[in-house]
Amino acid sequence: MSKKLIVFVLITLHITFSCNTDDDVVGTINKTFIIGQWQLSSSTKNGTTIDLDTCDLMETYVFTNANKVSITLYTSNTSDVCEEDSKTTYDYTVTDTHLTISKHSTFVISTPNASTLILTSKSSSDTYINTYTRK
Repeated sequence: MSKKLIVFVLITLHITFSCNTDDDVVGTINKTFIIGQWQLSSSTKNGTTIDLDTCDLMETYVFTNANKVSITLYTSNTSDVCEEDSKTTYDYTVTDTHLTISKHSTFVISTPNASTLILTSKSSSDTYINTYTRK
């Protein structure tokens, strides 16, 4: 066999057997994973899909490596055009599989892949699951 073929086979075997096939990469989550911009893509309440309008789907979370998150919400104006409704910056921490924003809101983090962030929150009677896509 030629050296190029041997190298190709070794690289292929390395990639095949070293790739993680877990359904959830949450075991390796750390605060650097969520750094960046995330846009809402879907939401459920108690397992039922919430109908989101165009403005809802513009909601973004921007996490920085300084443990700050900016949350931007949008609303429809009288001309049915989405405009920024509020933009607020909070402190955040990530501990194991939990995200805490400003010491008040705690979410369970799930990450089925590198471009999806799922935040689950529970109230006394409801469970909300919001899915965000990395931008």
